[in-house]
Amino acid sequence: MKIVNHVWLFGALVAASACNQPAKQQDTAKADSTEKIVDARVVDTNNTAEVFTAYIGLKDEFLKSDVAGIKSTASVLEGKLKVIKGCSETATLAHQITATDDIKVQRASFLILSKDIMMLVKGAKLKTATIYVDYCPMADSGKGGYWLSLNKNIENPYFPEHMKTCGAVKEQLN
Repeated sequence: MKIVNHVWLFGALVAASACNQPAKQQDTAKADSTEKIVDARVVDTNNTAEVFTAYIGLKDEFLKSDVAGIKSTASVLEGKLKVIKGCSETATLAHQITATDDIKVQRASFLILSKDIMMLVKGAKLKTATIYVDYCPMADSGKGGYWLSLNKNIENPYFPEHMKTCGAVKEQLN
């Protein structure tokens, strides 16, 4: 029984600490992509499924390059992150996206935010459709950048106008 409790505690700590990472610089999505995860259930007790749903919505707004939509969706994500203990720095990144009309600055914050959300999702054991970890080597001035997606086909939120299909699936979760 103690082993089970230790395993559960370790999983909860991984999920809770995923957001608590130090910040480091670095055609539209299918309409039904977020609907696939609305019924997602989380094994741990936080609202990681809601954070992930809001994150996918934000990624989809970046695909449209809709600054107003990006700001609105980032605000929703910020609210979801604030209620998860240890995710205040990640919530601040979401807030930075809402605080500017410069899409380049928004994308720079999204780059860092994506890393934090990726760690949170990996530690949470979401029960949902396959989640793809995508990577674009051209993002972040050639340093590369990751994002999460529900679609196997690459839809690059960093360069949707000129290099929408730039990138590759690096990992599959679930």
